[in-house]
Amino acid sequence: MESTQNNRDVSTYSLYIFITALLGYLAILTATYLFQFGDVLFTSLLLAVCLLHIGLYWLNSRILKSTRWWFFYYTAQALLIIAIAIITRGIFDINISLFESVIICIVGETLGWWGNSRKSFFIGGFFTLLAFVLIFLLNERENLIPSLSGLFINGGAIMVIMILFNQQIAEREKAIELAESLESANAKLAAYNAKIESLTLQNERQRMARELHDTLAQGVAGLVLQLEAVKAHLSADRKERASSIVEQALLRARATLSESRAAIDDLRSATGNLSELIQEKVNRFTQATGIPCELEISVNENQFSNEVTNHAISILSEALANITKHAQAKNVKVKFLIQNEKLELEIQDDGIGFDINQESSGHYGLVGMRERARLSNGKLEIESNQNGTKIHFIIGEK
Repeated sequence: MESTQNNRDVSTYSLYIFITALLGYLAILTATYLFQFGDVLFTSLLLAVCLLHIGLYWLNSRILKSTRWWFFYYTAQALLIIAIAIITRGIFDINISLFESVIICIVGETLGWWGNSRKSFFIGGFFTLLAFVLIFLLNERENLIPSLSGLFINGGAIMVIMILFNQQIAEREKAIELAESLESANAKLAAYNAKIESLTLQNERQRMARELHDTLAQGVAGLVLQLEAVKAHLSADRKERASSIVEQALLRARATLSESRAAIDDLRSATGNLSELIQEKVNRFTQATGIPCELEISVNENQFSNEVTNHAISILSEALANITKHAQAKNVKVKFLIQNEKLELEIQDDGIGFDINQESSGHYGLVGMRERARLSNGKLEIESNQNGTKIHFIIGEK
């Protein structure tokens, strides 16, 4: 936009230089003609009026614009134009060229300042009307047609050129503004993409933290405690107790390995057959824990994205992991249904339950379930008492 303004300023100064050269030449030519006839007073007046007229152009290019200034400027120019017309009255061969040029210059300058606007056409129309009135009042009748035709032809040509020039400048300004808007939009888009990439990476890190916390971290921590207990019992020569703990550690290691494999599968976001994937998770849970699990599954048509179904599967995995670690359950029921644009997941056990109002902030399982429900625009309900726990997750409920 700054370059366009610079171009407009250069064009404005070029216009004023042209106006000065043209009107100065015609004023001197007319003054010389008057001086030859001995009209020294009119010659001096004409030169003074033309000098004021040209001086106002340059003053207008430098002064700070305001409504009062514009009113003074156009009023003063109109009075000076009238004075030029009166002074040169009767000199048809010369004054029509000067008068035409004065009118054309003021209208051309108006178009240069205001562009193709209503204000520009109003002011230009005023000076054009003033020109017609002065020609009718001050010229002989036989000179009316040549005067009007000369003003119309020459002035019309200049006006068309100025209007086309203004349109070109306006189109260029629009193109530059559009280019700047596109550049700004591209910069914002790049910033948004970087922010989205950062948030995606952060969410993925949080997801991996949840998965690894509920599998490897807790499993390995438990194994360390059991191995330390084995060491203590061996030091005290309690071999039977140490052997029993070793057996428990082996079971825990197998369970941790199974859960780690499940977590890695989730991190890979496997997109195989949904029913088979859920069946495999339930079978793996039963094999690792020995807890029987009743499965009800119905997937008529999967209208949901892989991201949404991955969230549902992750909730199932976390629920089964919590049952393994905390519930002390003897039986588990899992229901997974996708039908009529609705996904429903329910996991129920007959364990000891827990207080849902006192969820541990250090345990990522329940936190992960709630985050996944939020990310998938689903609804998660958890009910728990001394008779067991039920987790109900649903998407698409009306």
